[in-house]
Amino acid sequence: MAWFSFRPKTPQLHIVENEIKQCPVNLSPELKEMLQQLNFEERWALTKRLLPILDKTKARNLVRFCFAESPGQVFSLLEKHEEMAAAIECLSYFPSRETVEMLVNLLNHINEQIQILAAGALMNHTPRLVVPIVMEKFLKAEVPAPRAGEILLGMGYLAQDALLDAYQEAAEEVKAQILELLAASRNPKCRQFLPAALVSECPNLKKAALQAVAVFQYTDLWSEVAANLDDPAWQIRTKALEVLSRLEAGEALGKVIPLVHDEDPWVRKQAESFVQKWGIMNKAGEGEQHVE
Repeated sequence: MAWFSFRPKTPQLHIVENEIKQCPVNLSPELKEMLQQLNFEERWALTKRLLPILDKTKARNLVRFCFAESPGQVFSLLEKHEEMAAAIECLSYFPSRETVEMLVNLLNHINEQIQILAAGALMNHTPRLVVPIVMEKFLKAEVPAPRAGEILLGMGYLAQDALLDAYQEAAEEVKAQILELLAASRNPKCRQFLPAALVSECPNLKKAALQAVAVFQYTDLWSEVAANLDDPAWQIRTKALEVLSRLEAGEALGKVIPLVHDEDPWVRKQAESFVQKWGIMNKAGEGEQHVE
C-alpha cells in the first residue's frame, strides 16, 4: 500500500499500464501485487484503455485477475452507455452461467451494435454453457433469430444436435430457421425433415427446405420439389425452378413447360431457361436413339 501512497495517481496508473504492455502473457507476481493495490475504478480505467491493444490471451488474464472477485461491479457498468462496449468484452472472459445469461439478454438491446458485441462475446464462451440458454430463447422467439443463428452456427456439433432434437416440437417459423442453420452447417441429418417441410403450409419453411435440397443436392427429392411448381406464391415457384435447375432434374421438364406461360415474369424466365436447356437435351437424346 505504501508504494502507492507516496506517488501521484496518474504516474501510478501510467507505470502499471507500461508494465502490462511489456509483460509476457502471464502476469508476473510483481505486476499482480501492483494491481491488487488499485481500487475498482482504477483497475477499470486501466483495463478499458488496454483492451483495444492487448492480445486476447493477455486481455483475458488481466480481466480475470482484476475482476474475477467482483463481477457484479462489471455487470453494473452495462447500465452506463459509455462503458457498455468494454464491459461486454470483459464479460466474454468470465466463464459462468450468470455471465452468459447477461449476454443473452443483451441480444435484445435496442442498439444493434450492442447486440453484435454481445453475440461476439458469447462466441468466446464454451458451448455447454451457451447452447442451452440460447436455444431456449431461440425456440421461444425471445431473441432475434439472426443473432441466435450466428451464435449457434459457431457452437459446432453441440448446437447442431440441439437443433435436430428441437425440430419436431418447434413452431413452423422456427422450423424454417432451424433448417436454414442446419443447411448452413452442412449437417445432412436434416434430410429426414425435408419431405414434410416441402409440403408445409408455411412459406418460409418451404423455402428453407428447398434451399436445403439444393445445398445437399438431394436429387431423389426432385419430385417433391416439382410439386411446389403449383404453389400460389410466385416466390416458391421460382425457388422450386431454381432448385430443379441445380439438381439438373430433367425429369421435371413436363411439369415445367406450363410455367413458360406463368403470370409472373420471374417464374417465366426461370421456366424458359429450364425448358431451353432440357428441351434441347431431350431432342438430342431422341436424335441419337433415332440414328441407332
